[in-house]
Amino acid sequence: MRKARPLIALAVALAAAGWLLTAVGSAPSTPPSATPAAATASPPAPVVFSATLPDGAEYTPLFYAGATTSVGTALTPDGSADRLILRDRGGDRELRRAPRDRYAQFLGFTAADGTLYWAESAADPDGTYETRLWRAPLDGSSPPASLTADTGAAVFFDSEYDLVVADGRLHWVAAPPDDGARTELRSVALTGGRVTTASFEGRFRHTAWPWLLSVDDQAPLVLANPQTGERRTVTRAAAETVVCTPVWCRSMVQLGDRHIYDVLHPDGTARRRVPGDLTAVTIDNALAGRYEIFTEAQGATVRLVAYDIDAGVIRLLGTDIGVTTARAGVVWWADRPANPTAWKSLDLR
Repeated sequence: MRKARPLIALAVALAAAGWLLTAVGSAPSTPPSATPAAATASPPAPVVFSATLPDGAEYTPLFYAGATTSVGTALTPDGSADRLILRDRGGDRELRRAPRDRYAQFLGFTAADGTLYWAESAADPDGTYETRLWRAPLDGSSPPASLTADTGAAVFFDSEYDLVVADGRLHWVAAPPDDGARTELRSVALTGGRVTTASFEGRFRHTAWPWLLSVDDQAPLVLANPQTGERRTVTRAAAETVVCTPVWCRSMVQLGDRHIYDVLHPDGTARRRVPGDLTAVTIDNALAGRYEIFTEAQGATVRLVAYDIDAGVIRLLGTDIGVTTARAGVVWWADRPANPTAWKSLDLR
């Protein structure tokens, strides 16, 4: 059994390791090309699930494969173990269970062709951590299966691209075994087996396949295609924090206690200001190739909105938001930040 270093799961840990995008300096000098009007239409009706399981345990969703299918965590009723639960209209199914003293983390969820994939990191009795990749059919037709524990020093950014299904394989990135400015590109067959590893110059994370996005704050922001060797330097001002796919970028500049957001192409063209006093919900940009997801405080309430890049308008998704996140085209939120009664979801795809 391979023992791996613990997963780097949080942005603060990544910053300490030099794996987080940051930017300082002056505000961008290029003004936005247009300021779109905000839409005020009533939000669509979300799918609603109770935040409490039938056994009384509080359920926290971590990923939605669709608006009606989620996977998340809940304690056992006696509090002795963490459970990974798959929920859909057909009921609840337990996928995995780990004693609480193993401090299990479930990360990197993605779904493709009716199958759910994820990473599980847990402590062994000797204090070392094992990180293992799993798969399970969404319809419950067979039990979960382990793909590999040969994951290296896997790095997770709380992104929809932490695990990528492409070309018949499951892909992820890992830090090198030394302090070199390199990235390990790792993959395993969707049925499991031997892991392939390639060393790639620079520190990168996955974005829209097959592209990588650099995460080295001491160098220019770069999009790289490891299949062709092409590298593109993203156009950005010194003050901007920017995340990109090969098609769209989201720029953020902090001015006092406000965040100013633009969308633009990686070459700097088609720059547009996103109106409002907003806060981005996720590290990912251009969800489903089209949407930027934000929260917006209005007095004592918080609205959930989506900026539609194609239409150039703000679309209202929900009001009185507690906590929210988004992944791979699905947005979900709770009705209050602590002890929620319900989870709501919308599939923007």
